Amino acid sequence: MTTSIDREKKILEHLQKQGSASIQELVEVFNVSNMTIHRELNKLAEAGLIQKKHGGVALVTQSPTAGINQCSMCNKTISERTVFIVRAANGEQKRACCAHCGLMIHSQTQDAAQSLTADYLHGHIISATQAIYVLGSDLNICCVPSLLSFGSKQDAEKFQKGFSGTLANMEEAIHYLHGMMHAHP
Repeated sequence: MTTSIDREKKILEHLQKQGSASIQELVEVFNVSNMTIHRELNKLAEAGLIQKKHGGVALVTQSPTAGINQCSMCNKTISERTVFIVRAANGEQKRACCAHCGLMIHSQTQDAAQSLTADYLHGHIISATQAIYVLGSDLNICCVPSLLSFGSKQDAEKFQKGFSGTLANMEEAIHYLHGMMHAHP
């Protein structure tokens, strides 16, 4: 059975290939009801990943909101390859430039309802709780210490072989960051 998160990921993949789609097209492609598609699209629109239009949907190419491309933690420009999104229970969301900042925001948000991150290798948006993180690799692309998100353990292990680092789940990665903060006052 396809879960809501799986369907959201597949909708994004479909839109990355097509650029846009009608609601009816998505209903037919995913063999679900019109309401199910609308629920999934509403979540993706709230995350700032798509833009709903009358009868259809398109990927967001430019941010409609000022500041959406700036990290809520460190103010760096956000790359879609490393974006991290924390959504609070009230619907408010914060965007981060990388998993380092995103996990810090997540750990400081008491009512975090959902956190999403980009798979570093493939660029897909994945659940941050299900991601595998490579901590402290030799490749520093954003904040230090480097934390990169991967959708599969196999991809993370392959990356680790080339660039070192330690594999961790979300809880372990947050603990690692908090430990680094206390080690470097």
